[in-house]
Parts: sequence; C-alpha cells; structure tokens
Amino acid sequence: MRWTRAEEVAALLVSCAAILGSVVLLAVRRPAPPVEVIAQALAATVVVQVDGEVLRPGIYQLPAGARAGDAIRAAGGPSPLADAAAVNQARLLRDGDRLTLPARSASAVVAEGSRVLLNTAGEAELISLPGIGPVLARRIIAHRQRDGPYQRLEDLLQVEGIGPKLLERLRPLVTVE
Repeated sequence: MRWTRAEEVAALLVSCAAILGSVVLLAVRRPAPPVEVIAQALAATVVVQVDGEVLRPGIYQLPAGARAGDAIRAAGGPSPLADAAAVNQARLLRDGDRLTLPARSASAVVAEGSRVLLNTAGEAELISLPGIGPVLARRIIAHRQRDGPYQRLEDLLQVEGIGPKLLERLRPLVTVE
C-alpha cells in the first residue's frame, strides 16, 4: 500500500506529537515518594491486670518479656485456694493483658486437707477465703481475741457481716479444730 504525500506528513506529525508528549510527561512526572519504614520501639514495660485467687489483685507494671508467673508473683503469689495449674505461667504477657488465677473447687481444697483454721488464721489467710475481705477478716480476728477461740463454725454468725449464706460457702473451707 502506498501512502500519499499528505498521509506521510500526517503520520510524521502524529509520531512527533507522540514522542513530544512522552518527553513532556517524563520531564514533569514526579518521582515516587521514598518508602518510609517506621520502626516502632518496643515498650520497655507491660501493664497487666492480675486478679482472682492472688493475695494482692491489682494493676501491675512489669518488664517487657514478663511471663504470667512473674505477674502472679508481683500480685503476692497465689492464695491458698488458687488453682495455679489452671494458668500457663510460662505465657508471655502483652501490654493490657488480664490474668485471672481461678480458685480450686471447694471439694478439691477439702480433699487436700488445706482448710483454714479459724482460731489461728491471720488476716492474709482469711482474705484468701471467698467472700472475706480485709474488713471482715479483721472482724473475725477481733471476735476471736475478744470472745476467745471459736468452738464451732456457727460461732462465725456472731461476726458482723457473716450470715447463713456466707457461712455455708465457708463451711467446706474452714475449721475450728
């Protein structure tokens, strides 16, 4: 196929326009912005909540890399009623974690013979019992000091704040012997 002189000129002009357009685009095109890598510094500490059957439940700040066992120790260790085997103490903690140490069942505590002796128990040991806080523990001790040793479990009903329901909860966990 033969092109006429006018077609050749038109093809040449279109080609030149395409080349010129490409050059202009390359000249004005901005380079892509550099990729920024933002390195996030690792926190030097983690803040965790520890509750359940520990002696001092609360919020604790621990070094980064701390394990669940470290958090339990920071909270005073497990209470006498704690089921420490229920928690993976080697678990790595993350900032904002909540760690709850569950209680053993009352039947398991009784089977192990680890009942709390009401006539010799200190405040920390009494606080480890379900439903007994610091105030009630001090009342139990004050009653014992004022009126003598507990003769039977029902004597706990004389302590302000202990009613029949709480006594039934405590029955498998405490003794006066």
